[in-house]
Amino acid sequence: MEKPKASGNLRIAAINAMLSGFSFSMMRAVGQPFVLSLGAPMSTLGLLESLGGVRGILTGPIQYFGGWLSDRLGRRPFMALGNLAALSAVCLYVLAALSGDWRWLLPAVILAGAALISDPAQQSLIAESTPIDQRGMAFSIMMAAWIAPGIFAPSIGGYLADRWGFLPVFLLQFALYGLGLFLIVRYLCETRRPADGGIVWGELKGALVKMVVPPAGLRGLYLALAVDSFTWGLGYALLFGMLSERYGFTTFQLGIMSSLLSVSWALSQLPIGKLIDRYGSKPLMVFSELMSIPIIVGWLFSTTFAAFAFIHTCFGVIAATWVPAQNAILANSVSEYQRGEAMGRMAAFRGLIGFPAPLLGGMLYDHFGFQAPLLANLTGVILSTILLVIAVKEPRSES
Repeated sequence: MEKPKASGNLRIAAINAMLSGFSFSMMRAVGQPFVLSLGAPMSTLGLLESLGGVRGILTGPIQYFGGWLSDRLGRRPFMALGNLAALSAVCLYVLAALSGDWRWLLPAVILAGAALISDPAQQSLIAESTPIDQRGMAFSIMMAAWIAPGIFAPSIGGYLADRWGFLPVFLLQFALYGLGLFLIVRYLCETRRPADGGIVWGELKGALVKMVVPPAGLRGLYLALAVDSFTWGLGYALLFGMLSERYGFTTFQLGIMSSLLSVSWALSQLPIGKLIDRYGSKPLMVFSELMSIPIIVGWLFSTTFAAFAFIHTCFGVIAATWVPAQNAILANSVSEYQRGEAMGRMAAFRGLIGFPAPLLGGMLYDHFGFQAPLLANLTGVILSTILLVIAVKEPRSES
């Protein structure tokens, strides 16, 4: 199959990323306060984070199989399926809001996690539409498109929730995901020819083994990223819920914090993409982890909204560095015929290691208070940094 022009595919993927980024950014401000408003304790919030969302137990495996299947069936179907799962999750959030029963959120967060089945396919499509020496910039463009709506969307979501309740936020999400699904189905070009003979289901057994066993040449990278995933699940994954309960921050204040993070993230994303292409991914990943240490220390000792808002603004640069660097180092470490599987395989390994972290973080909060999850987060960041330095190698050329 002839590869489509990068600009055409990247344009549609970037618009879809903006739509999903708008929706995700609103939920970043209102999601955890919404759960707590339904009467759930912090440990239940941690349970929901462990079941679904970006750190859920099913999130990693479903990304792996989504990547494995997209290598054989193409990228577009799984990008569309991700938006469809997100639409279904929003419907269940609406039911939870109408009924006042948090138990509707159990299937909702699982479907929200299932929506990430699209990620390996999307990351692979971006890599396949872009020359190897421009992938750091391409991933940064996509991340900038995803994060840019976060400049205003969290504040909008927080304001809507404070003024009229959570239901208008969920209805707006439904419209955004619906538009994204239309764009994928109507305009996106496929980059992978379906495998001759379709899927060989006998390979599934080997695929299951691969999901839990890192490839020999990438074990250091897998371990470092798994530790990182577990680490941030302990503390940061629950930060907005903890701030809401401990200091009484409103959803509008949390929205402002998210917006400030998105401003710094968006402004720094493209320059960081150039640095990744010039100096490689590993140095930027190490930099990201090292700069996380003073961020977490700041969270430990801050008590005011102004202080947390300032720290969250600085945190945007850390996120802008980490995400495209890890995507680029993995994309450049495997062949295009295995890229979707590799993206999903990494997500599955990280998910299986990291999924208990939010539940443990919630239990630490309930038993020991605000600082306990953050201290655990800090300890893990130091360990992850050491692993990156000693165990991760930068790929020199495309496989």
